[in-house]
Amino acid sequence: MSEKDLDMFKKIIEAKKEKSAQQGVGKRAPNVLGSSRAPHKKHKKGGLFDK
Repeated sequence: MSEKDLDMFKKIIEAKKEKSAQQGVGKRAPNVLGSSRAPHKKHKKGGLFDK
């Protein structure tokens, strides 16, 4: 590759780095205690042939 091509690639990479640095950090999802989840089943119920 020629020096001109390498310089163009370096400029593109630097521009992408600057753009990603300006975006900032994404927010995390709130950690909510006691959110609605189905409870674990304690007892197995019979199937079709367990009658």
